[in-house]
Amino acid sequence: MNSRRLARLMGMICDIKAHPRRSPEEMCRHYKISRRQLYKDRDSLAAMGFTFHHSRKNGGFVLDKELTFSVGGMSLSGLFALVLAVRQLTRLSDFALAMGALAGLRSLVAALPEPVRPLFQDALEQLVVADGFGCAPEVLHQLLPAIEQGRRVVLVMESTPEVEQQVSVDPQRLLLREGALFLEATGLEGSGPGLVALARVRRVIPTPFFSPPLPEAAGG
Repeated sequence: MNSRRLARLMGMICDIKAHPRRSPEEMCRHYKISRRQLYKDRDSLAAMGFTFHHSRKNGGFVLDKELTFSVGGMSLSGLFALVLAVRQLTRLSDFALAMGALAGLRSLVAALPEPVRPLFQDALEQLVVADGFGCAPEVLHQLLPAIEQGRRVVLVMESTPEVEQQVSVDPQRLLLREGALFLEATGLEGSGPGLVALARVRRVIPTPFFSPPLPEAAGG
């Protein structure tokens, strides 16, 4: 399931609870989908344990069943809302805050029952890491331990659609700027640390070498 549809399904769950009086036509206009796609999304949500129908008598959508978990009694819609909220945190410039929220979500997801756990794990990777941070999840997963260990890595970046470029760098830290994730590292162009957008990085190759300590600034 692609990230756009996954985000729509999550938003639809929250929307049905918040705005039950919407008509199917209004729902289709809100999400810019056809009536046929709405029915497909309804069937997908039913497979997740969230079933609903539109009632002319009640003038809106009626919730038939909502899957609940043993994780603090949290509902499916509650956990989906948390995922979407954490994705919004990636729009800020506080990487530590976003990663802390993501770590908390990972703990909740790890305690979910097996039938739904892969769905939420996929949601975290696609919606928070790939869409939110704008980088491939495997790139982030490989850089975090390299930064913590002070290990040199090789960044495989796309310079043109057909050509890849490899750069050996010593990663220092990750920075969020205007919703995009950057790596600060030495070994890039220039004498001091430079920045590279993780959206450009296709793969990260760990090396057995450790980064040399940065020279201390001269005292005044």
